[in-house]
Amino acid sequence: MKRVLGVALLVFALGLAVAAGPFDRGPYSGAPAADSVVVCWTASPPMAGRVEVAAAAAYAESATFERAIDVPVPSSDRAGTEVRVTALEPGTAYVYRVSVQSGSETYVSPVGRFCTAPSAGDPVRFAVLADTQQQWEGENRLAAVGDAIAADADTTPFDFVLHAGDLVESPVGTYWDYWFDSFDSMLLAAPFIPVLGNHEKNSRSYYDAFPHPPGAGQNDERWWALHWGDVVVVGLDTNASRADRIIEQQAYAEKELSGPERHKFVIFHHPVYSSDAYHGSGYGYEKIYHPIFVRTGVDVVLNGHAHNYERIERDGITYLVLGGGGAVPRGLAPTHVDGSIVAVEGRNFYARVTATRKGISVDIVSVAEASETSFVVTSDALLDSFFLPCRPETPRIPWTALAVLAVVVGILLWVVVRGDR
Repeated sequence: MKRVLGVALLVFALGLAVAAGPFDRGPYSGAPAADSVVVCWTASPPMAGRVEVAAAAAYAESATFERAIDVPVPSSDRAGTEVRVTALEPGTAYVYRVSVQSGSETYVSPVGRFCTAPSAGDPVRFAVLADTQQQWEGENRLAAVGDAIAADADTTPFDFVLHAGDLVESPVGTYWDYWFDSFDSMLLAAPFIPVLGNHEKNSRSYYDAFPHPPGAGQNDERWWALHWGDVVVVGLDTNASRADRIIEQQAYAEKELSGPERHKFVIFHHPVYSSDAYHGSGYGYEKIYHPIFVRTGVDVVLNGHAHNYERIERDGITYLVLGGGGAVPRGLAPTHVDGSIVAVEGRNFYARVTATRKGISVDIVSVAEASETSFVVTSDALLDSFFLPCRPETPRIPWTALAVLAVVVGILLWVVVRGDR
């Protein structure tokens, strides 16, 4: 399998040389599942298109696509295109490309890749970044982070890429255009799944841009859950301040985190705990969500907002502050919060996570030393690296067995009571 994927990745890399033509955004993928994925793009002007898909192993042998889905011209001049590709095989690596046609001209995108959800027991690998606002003039720091993630995926593919919010400085066209241009290689490497940050302002442009896993709240995707083999990831929106929305998310998180998955992750924007000099903690999530995470056995919570890196442990839960995706780094307070193990300022970086039967491995990969005025590439240096062994499994008694036991106990009690008469 590794040899086949290696050939497929070589073909993918060669595909980057194909002219992108009129593609303003993408193509890119999102909302991955066991048997489907959503492929997205925006072309200017809007054109009829075609999505071609093939299993990576077959494509490596033949360089041909097995399936093609024709797509009509979008109904609006500013509408992007979303195509749900269905009837896929679980636990399978795929490649895809998009072509659009205007008159006699056909424009073909580079080749992208995705995989479908694996079976329980298979390893899961993903990347995480946060806070990718454009906040400077000069060198494109977002592209440096995105290209590093794409290069990492060329070595061993990621199942998906998560973003903990604050994608853009403001959710308007110019910032979104810069963002998509900067992350084009990363977006081709794996399905992309974000949560809202405060800078997205719960804007329609965010929902129009990104398909999410099944969820709830606005559009049934303001908060969501990805069940992926041995992994569950729950995405929440900590910008929602109304009591009813917080209560709804509490119930949603508890339900989705109470399943059988071996490894449990939660991602949202504002940090539960942080030693950031400006933001700090102080949002109340240690009371709103932390008890739920303890009850349901969450392993890792992924946050952003503070533009630095920190690893904090509380009650067996590892909290990661990952606000280094390209925004200007910010300083840490002289005194760190209780449970802080590692804290680093002045870097742009991302997280690389691998979950296996044995546990969870996390590497925090530095992309550059950065400040408001400087940016020096650091060539894959690690800011932190740690391993979380699997928690001991609590024996689960099936509900049917409990029901039978209750009936037996009831009968015995009835017999005893009758015998005393």
